[in-house]
Amino acid sequence: MNRKGFTLIELLVVIAIIAILAAILFPVFAQARESARQTQCTNNQKQIATSVLMYVQDYDETFPMSAYFGRNNAGQLALVAIYDVLAPYIKNVDIFVCPSYRPGIDWPQRVQAAGSPAPALGTFRYVGYIPNLGLFAENFCPVAQKRTPVTKLAALESAVNTIMLFDGYLKNQAALEYFNFLGYARHKEGLVINFADGHAKWWRWNAVKNIAPREQFPTPATAYNGQATRVGANGFYYNWRETPEGLLASEAQLQAVQSTPSGANGPYNDLHGVPGTGVTDSEDQTCQ
Repeated sequence: MNRKGFTLIELLVVIAIIAILAAILFPVFAQARESARQTQCTNNQKQIATSVLMYVQDYDETFPMSAYFGRNNAGQLALVAIYDVLAPYIKNVDIFVCPSYRPGIDWPQRVQAAGSPAPALGTFRYVGYIPNLGLFAENFCPVAQKRTPVTKLAALESAVNTIMLFDGYLKNQAALEYFNFLGYARHKEGLVINFADGHAKWWRWNAVKNIAPREQFPTPATAYNGQATRVGANGFYYNWRETPEGLLASEAQLQAVQSTPSGANGPYNDLHGVPGTGVTDSEDQTCQ
């Protein structure tokens, strides 16, 4: 008699083989998908770097500010961010969002939650990349007694070692201070960073300290505001705290981690500042 079907055992064997193949292939597909997103993220950051350098050429070789108080179209006080300044050079604000981090940081919500005296300008809503607050100045005068002078391109000792923007996370319900603007290693235990010479590259989280080697870029003891410069563990310029936490790679973990301007731990990670200068973060001065 000819069989017209499979036995139960044969079906179970086929199902088991399919399950094994799926267990093997699904992680491969996930890795391939993440690699594609990382490539897109790198392209985004290259375009953003190009837009920054276009701005620099248009404004007497001066880098844009990360934030300042200006006016919206209705003449009302508003917080203008670096993303607003770069938007005309990019045209598509979706480039500000990392494909592995959607929808991203809700910038207007973060500004409001930080207690800003004025809302965000409103050119965009979501971002995934954080600016180097030491390189990109800020000016909150006269609303607040706080400003960081602008940076000239000629002041950079080494553009290739100077971070511009990076994959990041901004803490919610927290002050808009550098120690709350954190690196976020969302690409295979690393993050994409663009630099002041225009290139963008993936860096593993615990290799960030090697971007600006301390032997090549010794940090002056005093910042230009007269205060002691702030550097990370073991004197590394850009740094990422390896103990006790190690790598924290989720929004919840970054939101909860202790990150302070100084003390035994200081910032959880610090990708701010201009290597070889006294600008290690955002060295604030008064409006005088």
